Amino acid sequence: MIIPNHAPQKKRLTIIGLGNEMLSDDGLGIRVVRELKNRLDDRSVAFEELSVGGLQLFDYLIGTEECIIVDAIKTGTQPAGTLLRFVQTPDTEPVKITSSHQIDLGQILGLARFMGAPLPKRLTVYGIEADDIATFRETCTAQVSQAIPKLVDAICNDVQTEYAERTPCTDEWQIINELVTD
Repeated sequence: MIIPNHAPQKKRLTIIGLGNEMLSDDGLGIRVVRELKNRLDDRSVAFEELSVGGLQLFDYLIGTEECIIVDAIKTGTQPAGTLLRFVQTPDTEPVKITSSHQIDLGQILGLARFMGAPLPKRLTVYGIEADDIATFRETCTAQVSQAIPKLVDAICNDVQTEYAERTPCTDEWQIINELVTD
């Protein structure tokens, strides 16, 4: 008897939307990933909607060739609705993101390196500067709602044009509003 292998196959690219849809702008990562599912018709891409972070994120990063994470970003240095991108490679210092998802991404990447886990060759974090991540509301604020379609366009453009070749690793947050045209 042959027993089929039910283990999920790893994809070339995993796109993860993080957030809590009940907390206003915090749910934008999940909303963006849902739009990306509708726009990107590529069987080598896995889409994940996660309302958890921290160590639970670890399993989704290990073994994928490339990974995109979409989340609400609250830097306080940019106006709400600003589109941001950070490109991370295994050779660079992990991005430091203050997150509402327990431990931050930099700590997860550091732990993965320590354990010798196979990290993605490239991890890109896309975000929108959030206005409100604390109010119980099932919709995003106006500025963030208006920015979501622009971020979806930017990610689609990057993925469809082999974003690894287009987007340099700069070890800093990039404001990408100017890369999106209306």
